[in-house]
Amino acid sequence: MSTKAVGLKKGLGAGGKSPSRWLHGFCLATLIATFPLIFLGGLVTSLGAGLSVPDWPNSYGYNMFLFPPSMWVGGILYEHTHRLQGTLVGLLAIFQCVVAWRTESRAWVKWLCTAVLLSVIAQGLLGGFRVTEISLALAILHGIFAQIVLGTMAVACVVTSKWWRTAPNLSAGGGRPGRVVWLAMGVAGLVVLQLVAGAMMRHKEAGLAIPDLPLAYGRLIPPTDAAGLAAANSMRLATGESAIAKPVTMYKVWLHFSHRVGAVVVTTGVLARAWLTIRRGRGQGAVVYLGWLLIPMITAQVALGLATIYFRKPADIATVHHTLGAILLMTVVVLGVRAGRLFWARSAEVTVHAARAAGAEEGMVSADSSDRGQSKGAKSLVTA
Repeated sequence: MSTKAVGLKKGLGAGGKSPSRWLHGFCLATLIATFPLIFLGGLVTSLGAGLSVPDWPNSYGYNMFLFPPSMWVGGILYEHTHRLQGTLVGLLAIFQCVVAWRTESRAWVKWLCTAVLLSVIAQGLLGGFRVTEISLALAILHGIFAQIVLGTMAVACVVTSKWWRTAPNLSAGGGRPGRVVWLAMGVAGLVVLQLVAGAMMRHKEAGLAIPDLPLAYGRLIPPTDAAGLAAANSMRLATGESAIAKPVTMYKVWLHFSHRVGAVVVTTGVLARAWLTIRRGRGQGAVVYLGWLLIPMITAQVALGLATIYFRKPADIATVHHTLGAILLMTVVVLGVRAGRLFWARSAEVTVHAARAAGAEEGMVSADSSDRGQSKGAKSLVTA
């Protein structure tokens, strides 16, 4: 095989155009930079520092980038650092989008990268308006939307990777592997609902609305009437613990309880998802290892949730619990996208592009063989 044929084999993607390593690199960089952003956002909420810097886009009247470090104290440190990290993610998302439109041949991938940029911009605006409008509803939406943005970024990383171009097509392999994909989507939906309940619980200060484990005020079901709620508040006061001495409302109690019930449902779904992936993944490491990874992840997430209540919601544990929830959603989404690539029938366009690439390579090989034959013939004439 000639050098040109080897280069063609390595360079052509499904679309017949050389893939851009720069695009995949920017997708990864944007995703990685978002992890500390989500952690800082959770820490800001856990510490109640969301309004430590009361103006936006400035910081106490200063340009955000010229805000004196000597003033980065207390909650201001966490809120201002969160803003700066958000700016970094925004810049990376811009570069990612520009590179996509300049180098990517697949139109849907270009628009996916555009969606990442637009979602990052929307997330920044939600955070800013949350400050200027002093809106708890916007704070909750800001926390929920962050998880969706992370999942979208993860999808962009998968579809721009080398694995996406070289993954085998197992759609005709028999069995019902599509279940792996559909279950992934269902579990992702459950995780999103659980994250919504968690965000509402955090911002509504309902994290310790039920302070005992594993029961709820000594019963399987929390209070359902005014008398039961009064008894529960009396129990809280009798403990003498400052963290739970404040009375709670029925809404907070049942919001907290819904998050506990959701934890049971999500844990069951994630474990089922992991088992099905390991069992029916056909030895494909790209999905099977993610199935195995889900088991310790959901175990750690449950343990962190229990520890958050048992230790009375310390900021560090609560924030790690929040961040791991986002990573869990991202993992489920990536698993679903990879499973879809492997097990769902691919479009005719992809098949045609692959055939063209293979035909082009065969043509290069044939031409190379012909050139060698002509060269040998010429040498024979010279010898004669």
